Amino acid sequence: MYSAVESIVNFLNGGIWSVWMLVLIVGSGLYLSVRLGFFQFVHFKDMWSRIIDRQESDSGISTFASFCTTMAMRIGTGNVSGVAVAIYSGGPGALFWMILAGMTNSAVCFTECALASLYKIRVDGQYRGGGAYCAERGLGWKKYGSFMAIVLMLGTSIFMPAAATYTICDGFNNAIGVPMWVCALVVALIVAVTVIGGIKRIGQVASYVVPVMTVIYLVVAVIIVVVNIGQVPAVISNVVSCAFGKNAVFGGTIGIAIQQGVKRGTFSSASGMGEASPTAAAAETSHPIKQGMANAAGVWLDTVVVCTCSGLMILLTDCFNTSSGYVGSGSEQMAALAEAGTNGIIFVQLACQQVMGGIAPLFIAIMLFLFSFTCLISYFYEAETAAMYLFQGEGKANIRKTVTRIMQIGMPILIFIWGIIESDLAWNLSDLALGACTWINMVIVLALSPKAVALYHDYEDQMKAKKDPYYNPDKLSWKGVDTEMWKDINKKYIEADK
Repeated sequence: MYSAVESIVNFLNGGIWSVWMLVLIVGSGLYLSVRLGFFQFVHFKDMWSRIIDRQESDSGISTFASFCTTMAMRIGTGNVSGVAVAIYSGGPGALFWMILAGMTNSAVCFTECALASLYKIRVDGQYRGGGAYCAERGLGWKKYGSFMAIVLMLGTSIFMPAAATYTICDGFNNAIGVPMWVCALVVALIVAVTVIGGIKRIGQVASYVVPVMTVIYLVVAVIIVVVNIGQVPAVISNVVSCAFGKNAVFGGTIGIAIQQGVKRGTFSSASGMGEASPTAAAAETSHPIKQGMANAAGVWLDTVVVCTCSGLMILLTDCFNTSSGYVGSGSEQMAALAEAGTNGIIFVQLACQQVMGGIAPLFIAIMLFLFSFTCLISYFYEAETAAMYLFQGEGKANIRKTVTRIMQIGMPILIFIWGIIESDLAWNLSDLALGACTWINMVIVLALSPKAVALYHDYEDQMKAKKDPYYNPDKLSWKGVDTEMWKDINKKYIEADK
């Protein structure tokens, strides 16, 4: 039964993650970057300043809380274990393409999050939005919206948590020998307690945990880089040469390097998948572009900064093997790992051990717990938002409450199960969910992208006029936008301009 499931998942992933996925993600990122005037470079400073907005209301969380909740999903399994898997499968060159994908993917994330903010609505007193809402309200594709909501709900609640949960359990099992099932049970219980509090509690937890865990991890990465500073030029040279298939020592081809880099970069940032959209829509903001800017900054922090740090830790200490036969010499365990075909989080743990000593495996296990735990609570909110879309409308409030309660109980149970399956299946299931959601969501993002471009020009015009940008639906509006809600949000701005 297990092998049959694995074969089916591998077959589906082969189609979903074909060369056309690379064309879709990289092509869309470049296209949107051009249409938006390469905003990620032109407005680099402004992009980062938007994340600290703490304006909130009874209906929505602050941009900062939304940013942290989104980063809770982004800075997770993919930033540590995912980078190790990419280097194992695609060689050091995968890191180059991962960073490049992060830069262009920021335009994709910017677009989908700005659109999610534009088309959000109030449901049971809270802002709700995302790809499904954009499909229905922005394009009139109600059936497509329902289809997307079902796929996103199943993907983020059932399959996406597999890699995150397994990685937590594997990390503690490697570090101090905690049985996988014990760790899975603890994680499931903590997630259950958190998600029962809804988006407010999820946002609060993320706001406390994400900044601390990110800073600590980056400090350790910087220390490892400084200790090995003399090797940095050679490592960078290897990364670039391998990216174009010119270093036979590490094996692999340019195609595999690109595939793994883009795949893991997309998994890490979730740009284009629609994961960030629900949280972006939950934020209280005066202009959709402000939320797009904050989320674009998140992609840079996640993929360009944190993933690079993980990659440098592994490469500088030579604590990695590749599927093509290269065996690292940074640790005496590398040969045994190569023989067993073991890869992933153990690479990062051994890399840190070169500087931190015996405490390193436990330190990385704790970091992974924080990274992956925040991923899990973010996945819940995304699944819940998709469910709210499926049961929207007056007279269905009790149904929505019941569905939410079922998810609050059912998802922790699945998390426990995923903690005790095998590594390959865990990652393949997560890849399947990510890929399927990306294909479905990108159709909506590209179709509605002209509206995001128009909003961006409106934002730029107000910035040039030295104004605090706000969205006025009487000036720039489209069918499906909740104009009354936006007039209520920006009442003080609109009245001041009269």
